[in-house]
Amino acid sequence: METGWRTIATLFAMMFASQLALTIYLPAVPEMAADFGTTLGQVQLVIPAYLVAFALMQLIAGPLSDSFGRKPVILAGLALFLLASVGCALTTDIWQLLGARFIQAAGACTTIVVGRAIIRDTSQGTSAAKAMSWLAMALGVGPAVAPFFGSLLLEPFGWRATFLATAMMSAVVLLFAHRILGETLPATERRRARIDELLAVYVSLLRRRAFMGYSLTISFQSGTFQVFITAAPIVLIGMMDLSPQLFGLYVMIIPAGFILASFISGVAVARVPINAIIAAGCCFGVLGGAMQTFLAVTGTATPPLIVGAILISNFGTGLVFANCYALALSTVTPSYAGAASALGGFLHQGWAVLLSLAVAALAHTSSLQMGLAQTATTAAGLTIFLLTVVLFAGRTARRGPRPSA
Repeated sequence: METGWRTIATLFAMMFASQLALTIYLPAVPEMAADFGTTLGQVQLVIPAYLVAFALMQLIAGPLSDSFGRKPVILAGLALFLLASVGCALTTDIWQLLGARFIQAAGACTTIVVGRAIIRDTSQGTSAAKAMSWLAMALGVGPAVAPFFGSLLLEPFGWRATFLATAMMSAVVLLFAHRILGETLPATERRRARIDELLAVYVSLLRRRAFMGYSLTISFQSGTFQVFITAAPIVLIGMMDLSPQLFGLYVMIIPAGFILASFISGVAVARVPINAIIAAGCCFGVLGGAMQTFLAVTGTATPPLIVGAILISNFGTGLVFANCYALALSTVTPSYAGAASALGGFLHQGWAVLLSLAVAALAHTSSLQMGLAQTATTAAGLTIFLLTVVLFAGRTARRGPRPSA
């Protein structure tokens, strides 16, 4: 069983739109602060508001798709995303904007959490990992190109145009999703939406070794990008006097490693064991962190070398990302795929928020703190993978996938 290319293309567009919304407004932050009469720090809360909502609302959207079907939930999420994007453009103060961003993320999260569940419904094993790899590219391309598009809109139309552009994108995606996506979860496999049953499902998933192993592996490994986004402005601009323009270019380059690795992974899964690809990705992650720490300790760190170390780790994330999600969801039946996708996404986004706060709280005296954080999160990913997957691979294979409740 394999997911059709039209479905993959539609899911790619949906995920791209949700990630475009994450960073498209960044070039307009100073103008937004001046327009609202507030500080840059308050405007920068727009990203955490989006990430927190994205993490929390997955826990609701996923189970709803298990109860009412994939298509109704994803269409409702896209419609909410569209309305909230327009709302962001119409806000008159920073608190209205934060509220609208929270709602925007609540709608956008359905594109990812339900999209992964659709992949689980329509494919499995190698086919699922291949499909996930193509979709993972959207998660790398979106945040990379969004600031560039935002900068093109800013000068002629102002900051509100960035949110209106997101609304237009979501409207187009909503139309295509309505016409192209079919329902992939039959009515006979749906479950009633009950709080007590949902809690039981989440508890069961938390106790499932393979699911938690794959989910935590990608959560920790993908922390590399959060370390960079949080620490790099302090180190590269504040300490090394890198120009904001050049820093912006580096931000666009960073996802290239992730995108390249996602492509390689999509091709390699037909010939290489999936767990071997994940193991290689984890090793690349630790290698990049070790290189970052070595550069700091030896005093040889320069902006290109710092970015190079991040690229190595982010390449590892590209090898890990789609494969871990595919295998995590393969441990449950399709009727629980929405809840499993939601919990996996919550762990991923939750760690991103916690790691960002932790790195921001560090006293940065050089690139050493960034290197240690990069090494710690990637080493945790490798350790979790070895302990929960590699050591118990034989037992998991003999037992086979079972329902999570």
